[in-house]
Amino acid sequence: MIAAALKTLAGWKGYAVALLLGAVLAGPAAWTVQGWRGDAAVAGMERDQAQQLADATQLARTTEQARWAAREGVINDAKTQTAAALADADSARAAADRLRGQLTQLQRRARDTAAAAGGQGQSGADTLDLLVGLLSGMDAAGRDISRYADRLRIAGLACERGYGGLE
Repeated sequence: MIAAALKTLAGWKGYAVALLLGAVLAGPAAWTVQGWRGDAAVAGMERDQAQQLADATQLARTTEQARWAAREGVINDAKTQTAAALADADSARAAADRLRGQLTQLQRRARDTAAAAGGQGQSGADTLDLLVGLLSGMDAAGRDISRYADRLRIAGLACERGYGGLE
């Protein structure tokens, strides 16, 4: 039986069977080798993608930290400007208080002079009272308007710098 099978495989049929047997054995081996190569390529792409994701994450963190640092700088500058504006307002308030004190002294002198003259200088005292009232009202209104304007200016500039830091 073996002898008959060998006799049958001795010609072109033997070559065909050997070729078929080689193809049956080589096909899965080539498929396996190709799978290994594909797995290596996929692993390389996954590594590259992971590295790109890590780089992008680091860039985003660095950018966000820079934005927060710029924001903190803007806030600190605004606080410094606010403190300077308050100091200026305090010095202006002190000057206004000194002026008000001088006006009060002038007002007392005018009243004393009017009382000593027997009421003849009363119109001068009334004028001085009007001036004191007018200046006091203007001072208070000016302080309120100045304080409001300073706060708006500082907030607006801080907003501009903060928005400019986002670009």
